[in-house]
Amino acid sequence: MKTSVFPTYDALCTAVAGQVAEQLKHKPESVLVFPTGNTPLGLFKNLAEQHQAGQISFAHAHIVVLDEYAGLVPNDSRSLKDWLHRELLDKINVRDTQVHGFEREPEMMERTIKSLGGLDLVILGLGPNGHLGFNEPGSSFDSPTRVVDLAPESITSNAAYWGSEDRVPRQGITLGLGTLAQARSILLMVSGANKQDILSQAMNDPISPANPATLVRHLQQAQVFADEAAIGKRP
Repeated sequence: MKTSVFPTYDALCTAVAGQVAEQLKHKPESVLVFPTGNTPLGLFKNLAEQHQAGQISFAHAHIVVLDEYAGLVPNDSRSLKDWLHRELLDKINVRDTQVHGFEREPEMMERTIKSLGGLDLVILGLGPNGHLGFNEPGSSFDSPTRVVDLAPESITSNAAYWGSEDRVPRQGITLGLGTLAQARSILLMVSGANKQDILSQAMNDPISPANPATLVRHLQQAQVFADEAAIGKRP
């Protein structure tokens, strides 16, 4: 596993966007996974600007949704797929038929990924308790796409987006760790001083389902891209 450190958040976003651009240049029909939350917002802005400048095209790519809240009715404002549309997908040349969400049972997502030839590039954020997607601590490293109960830490962190913990659904649907581990390339994107402790744990704790993020150290195709604020002081 390779770790790359960047001096600022903007530099981090530029570097991750460069990885996406290289992937699409190498394979225009790539199957991509993007996270939601605050960390990738600069990445999305960069990708949208590159598209508008004619430097990058998603015309043949497929986007697989990483995770979603369970039990939402159509047009619920909390939908993570809709968030992804607002922040990125509506600003690039990707058709609705190229975006694969959790409208049906989790097993259908596994079949969809298989039919697309597998995941090419997965970009992940780092949860406050080490979760990847909605794979909470204790998730098996070979877990499939499934419905999960959200951990208290996830409910608390998600409340910042929706105004209160009462507004956060208690269950989610997520690509499993086993599903993610089969991707050809995985990039863990980490930013901010608030991620110092959990990033340090992910990089140094024993590789164990107790901290899902430790999985990336077990995967040769995984790399960590972090800004200096997330890394903190180094010897």
